[in-house]
Amino acid sequence: MNSITDIEIREFEKSVDYWILKTLATNITTFEQLITSLPSVYPSTVLNSIQRLVSDQKISRQVMDNILKTDNQKVGKTISLAHQISLPVPHPLDYDWRFSDVATTDLLNQCQKLTSDDSKVALIGTPSLLRMGIEISYPRELILLEASQAIISSLAQITSKEQVVQCDVMRDSLPQISAEAVVLDPPWYPEYINSFLWAACQICQVGGYILISLPPLGTRPGMEREWKETLNWAKQIGLTLYRLDELALSYQTPIFELNSLKAEGISQVSKEWRRSNLAIFQRTHQTFVPRPTVSHQQAKWIEELLDGVRIRVKQQNVTKFLEPSLKSILPGDVLQSVSRRDRHRPLADVWTSGNRIFACQGCGILLLTYSRRCPYGKNRDSSVWETLTAV
Repeated sequence: MNSITDIEIREFEKSVDYWILKTLATNITTFEQLITSLPSVYPSTVLNSIQRLVSDQKISRQVMDNILKTDNQKVGKTISLAHQISLPVPHPLDYDWRFSDVATTDLLNQCQKLTSDDSKVALIGTPSLLRMGIEISYPRELILLEASQAIISSLAQITSKEQVVQCDVMRDSLPQISAEAVVLDPPWYPEYINSFLWAACQICQVGGYILISLPPLGTRPGMEREWKETLNWAKQIGLTLYRLDELALSYQTPIFELNSLKAEGISQVSKEWRRSNLAIFQRTHQTFVPRPTVSHQQAKWIEELLDGVRIRVKQQNVTKFLEPSLKSILPGDVLQSVSRRDRHRPLADVWTSGNRIFACQGCGILLLTYSRRCPYGKNRDSSVWETLTAV
């Protein structure tokens, strides 16, 4: 895994500054409009750039004040369907961003155009597509490969086990599937993208199509290099780029990201501000490239659900009693980042779906207090669970 270089960081900052100056030359008047006009640049990065431009006297402080003035911020409404099927609240440890309804509809329509009647379409890490497919009686057989037990359990209640397969495509054996199209939404890091593409090749027919959501240029430093590396990897495993649609897919902003932005003082952004590039590859020939190796070991977490909040507690191999109280890691307890590069992440022993993190010596005892709590939330052994369910 290549690290981001200092040169790439400086070039990225220059690019963001340029994009913002170019955008401000149009009729942009609010922070939300600015965010949605940029190539998926994270809002706090935009804020830092604006402050840098003021410091460098490239824009006036009055321009900054007008853009950031809360009185001007009228956040655009997003159109979401009323779904018959509920999915679990996304958890940040899963890197779980889900497509907007518009993006989901577009992807299903594109798959239908690229495939024949009665064909199979495989979905990797895209539960929102299966949900909508079930709701609209989609005219293709959909099969979801999903690592999350919570999502599997939710969907297994309303569909067959053949249609929902629990599978971590980074590590697990892949099911025997022959699909005409595969849709995948990997976490936006090179090792995930490479592993997801490799897995997609194993279940996609030669001549079939692979539709993958990829991070655009504004995501972070080094994206031009990463895109070239992705193209090179795709070529090695028998894929040819069929089409690239930049900023084509929008995402629903999960609760954990909204909380992170609010913790940074940013609340006036669209709930579908994040967009990705859609790359469509065709599997033109078969190759025999070994599966990418996963170098890092992931911590093991135990999940509990309380009052609609998904709570992950780090699994510990400790038998003696340790104090189960929650220890604050940072002010306000909400992690002000959704990036895995954040230095506070390794310190977390308890992590909520609202992106609240805590240190805890006695994780096992904490879980025991959960298992012994009374029904309906009464007479719990500790007040820590009320802390964890705070919005």
